[in-house]
This record gives sequence, C-alpha cells and structure tokens, in this order.
Amino acid sequence: MIKFSIGFIIGVVIGAAAALFFGAQAGGTGLLPTPSTPAPGQSVIHISVDQSYLNEEFAAALSSQPQFRNAQPQLTMRAPDAVIVSASIQASVGGVTLKARPAVTMQLYVEGGRIRTRIAGVNVGAVNVPLQPFQAQIDQVERMMEDQANRLASSALAGSGLKVVGVSTTASSLIVDLGR
Repeated sequence: MIKFSIGFIIGVVIGAAAALFFGAQAGGTGLLPTPSTPAPGQSVIHISVDQSYLNEEFAAALSSQPQFRNAQPQLTMRAPDAVIVSASIQASVGGVTLKARPAVTMQLYVEGGRIRTRIAGVNVGAVNVPLQPFQAQIDQVERMMEDQANRLASSALAGSGLKVVGVSTTASSLIVDLGR
C-alpha cells in the first residue's frame, strides 16, 4: 500500500506539471515562458510539492484500507533526498496486541530517466532493524514502488517530450525536476 501511495503522490505531482505545461502552451496564457533549448537532461521545470499536501494525500490513500484506518500516517522530508514514511500499526502475537510506529527511510534519485528508491533504514522506536536479513523483501518493495511511480510518470508525460531528470527534498517539500 505504501508503494502505491508514494507512486500515486509522485504521479499526481508529475500530472499536475504536465497539465500546467500543456495548458500554458495551448492557451498561450504566458504562465510558462518559452524555454530556450536546454541541454538534454537539463531541468526546465521544477515542481515543488508541500509536505502537508503530500501527507493529506497519503492519509487519504491509506484511510480506505481497513488495516490502516487509524494508522496516522506521516511523510517527513529530509534534505537532500530522503522521505521518512511512518504509521501506527497493531499486531496480535500469541493473544497479545502489540502497538508500534515503524519508520522507513527512503532515498529518492533518478537514474536513466527513471525514479529510483533505496530503503536506507527501518526502525521501530529506538530500535534500528537490520536490513540484511530482509534484503530480498526490501528489493521487491523498492522495485514495486519504482515501477508504480515510473508508470504514473510515463503516463502523465506521454507525448510531452519531457522526462523526470531529478528528484530531491527539502525540509518541507518534494521537488521533481522535468527536462527533455
């Protein structure tokens, strides 16, 4: 579900940028200046999405899932390229209900025109979970998140000649850079 949510959020950002770009080009509203011919891979559009908006979208996406209805999900941006995803969970083990709020730290980057992720850490409270025993599952989650984000990006940018050339974070926003 988290992979879908992150992919959905990135897709919304890219879709909004494409709509703004094409609307300005078609309507001649002057919202976007006519760019000079940039070098291939050079960013021509920078989209900044506020962390509070991303959190609203993330919470809305998870609220439809019964197991996450009371999860209080949170995305926290950390410059220059990290997103910390956390949510409250409950699990019953041997008749005992355990409550925890794990946090997954992901690094975002672009490689070969594709959005890539790397899970850099998982912790539960003050306990850092070693990644090595779960590397196969982590690799699978990263691939699923990347595939979802890139499918949405490709769909949103189809026919525009634009592609994602960079992604970064500040303390309060996600920044997606588009170029030719």
